[in-house]
Amino acid sequence: MREALFILVILVVLAALTAIRYRKQIAGMIGLARMLKEARQSIGQRSDAFPAEKPKSIPLVNCSKCGVWIPQNKAIKVGEVFYCSNHVAEARTK
Repeated sequence: MREALFILVILVVLAALTAIRYRKQIAGMIGLARMLKEARQSIGQRSDAFPAEKPKSIPLVNCSKCGVWIPQNKAIKVGEVFYCSNHVAEARTK
């Protein structure tokens, strides 16, 4: 029994000396493991935050005066013609 206890003490001392010698590398590995764990958790949370369905797209229209492409919901429609702003539409219709 004494020999087993002596061998156990020697192994603990060797493990402690090894841990002291490589403490910076051990701390770096622990930090890396924590960072990977947090990244894995944030990826799981982020996938739940985004909706599964894609938002509907808005068609683009071309301004009849300057040729700029703008979303149809922001365009000014005069008759069947689209303009990029009120200023351009007023100047064109005068």
